[in-house]
Amino acid sequence: MSNKLWCVKLIRPLKGNRTATKELCTELGLTEQYKPAVVPNTPYYNDQLRQIRNMVHVQPLVIAPNPYPYADHPFLAPNGVFYPSADKLETIHQKYGDTSRVIDFPRTTHEAIKSDILDKYRAIFDK
Repeated sequence: MSNKLWCVKLIRPLKGNRTATKELCTELGLTEQYKPAVVPNTPYYNDQLRQIRNMVHVQPLVIAPNPYPYADHPFLAPNGVFYPSADKLETIHQKYGDTSRVIDFPRTTHEAIKSDILDKYRAIFDK
C-alpha cells in the first residue's frame, strides 16, 4: 500500500541555508523546526523533499481510528498520527483506507496496548 500523504518535520534550522532552500521549505509549510506539516505523496513533492532530505524527517501520515481523547478538534501528533474530529472520521477512512500497517508506535508501547489500538482500528474497516 502506498501512502497518499507524508508527515514531514524540519529537523535542522533554516538559518544559515540558501534563500532557495528557505523558500522551498516555506512552500512545503516547513517554517518551524519540529512542527509537523502534511505533504502529498506525489512525484513533484517527492522531488522537492529529496532536495532538502538532510533537513527533514519524512514518515507516512497515519489516520487514527478514534478522535483525540483530550480535544474536540482535529489534532496532528508529532509521531505522524492524525486524529480527526469525530464527525469527519468515517469520511476520512473511506477516502484514505486502512493505514494501520504504517502506525509508528513508540518503542516503549506495551504489546497489549498496541494490539488493542490496532484491533479498534481494523474494526472500522470490518463494517
